[in-house]
Amino acid sequence: MRKITLHIILLFLFGFVMHNAAHGQIIKGTVIAGASLTQVEGDEIKGWSQFGFNGGVGAIVPFGKNKNWGANLETVFSQKGAFQKKQFDSDSLTAEYRLRLNYFEVPVYITYTDKDVLTFGLGGYWARLVSASEKEHSGNREPYIDSVAFNDNDWGFLVDFKVRIWKHLHLNVRYSQSLGIIRERYFPALYSQEAFIRKQKNQVLSLRFVYIFNEGKRVRGQEQ
Repeated sequence: MRKITLHIILLFLFGFVMHNAAHGQIIKGTVIAGASLTQVEGDEIKGWSQFGFNGGVGAIVPFGKNKNWGANLETVFSQKGAFQKKQFDSDSLTAEYRLRLNYFEVPVYITYTDKDVLTFGLGGYWARLVSASEKEHSGNREPYIDSVAFNDNDWGFLVDFKVRIWKHLHLNVRYSQSLGIIRERYFPALYSQEAFIRKQKNQVLSLRFVYIFNEGKRVRGQEQ
């Protein structure tokens, strides 16, 4: 049910952007570049320890009486995954782990801008897996991906915050998390621990720079 609801919201927002574009509404273009800290819920590894690139382009359609609201659509390349350093000096079970998931991602969300400086956003995303690599126990063991691949699609929600730092340049902080499952993993019995299964999801914290074209508003008292 949650998946259907999110798809409806994404389709509605996408349709809103396209409708306004077709009727000559002002559209603000964006260029985005930054980095992410990521982890995978359900991989039995703790910490935001995998770095990744996050960047692309987007469009904003302002609406509302004072044009403080915006419908946002992006197309970005997003790197996700998890990492853990070598924990044990062993010939086989070193506990070293590295997962890299590369996605083509389409975030769609609504924003509200306060005093032309602070912008808050909420919405969702759909992502298509481009490539994936997984390395376990320093390469001494075959990775789980060799037997169970990750799902081709990832979808979830996002919370977005932007602050203008210079003219058209904004600093952006975003948190996003999967609502769908990217993979189910079976963990075999080890020592005194019984076997178990975990449903895995992406968690991403991004810090990005966003340059907005065609803003058409006063910035700090000066016409742009």
